[in-house]
Amino acid sequence: MSVVAELGLRPVRPSVLGAPVRFVGSTALGARLVSRVIPGIDRAVLRLSGGRITAVDRLSGLPAIELTTTGARSGAARTVLLIAVVVGDELAVVGSNWGRPAHPGWVHNLAADPRASAAHAGRRVDVRAREVTGEHAERIWRTARSLYRGYRTYPGRTGGRVIRVFVLEAAGAPGRA
Repeated sequence: MSVVAELGLRPVRPSVLGAPVRFVGSTALGARLVSRVIPGIDRAVLRLSGGRITAVDRLSGLPAIELTTTGARSGAARTVLLIAVVVGDELAVVGSNWGRPAHPGWVHNLAADPRASAAHAGRRVDVRAREVTGEHAERIWRTARSLYRGYRTYPGRTGGRVIRVFVLEAAGAPGRA
């Protein structure tokens, strides 16, 4: 069974605020503001809903997962909320870091240890991350850009940093080239 199916990921029905929220989050100023505010709101919403609902899901209409990695330096569990990019039965995450010049911490963590867990709507699955490049990454980028305008604007703000793309596979699934 795919990670997408195990997590029960499906398109989220956007609220009336969906389009404006997605637009604001894709702008430079909006990304700075939202990246500081939304994590705290999401932690509270997740806690109150027993892990079933995120503010990102409800406000923007974007499917979101909690990705828990092992800190590359600390060895501690690190959890971050990310937009889930679903391409067929494949689940991908994009290390855009809101268009900032540095890779997000979770990218460094997955590079050091690809074992992680993904959670959505109260379900959790052990996964193994595999970085993809070339046509595979471009296929995911096409889907990501159609899902969220920020994925069209972020690359121009990274200062030339290549945004890394990872596919999350069931922990027991064999790796692919």
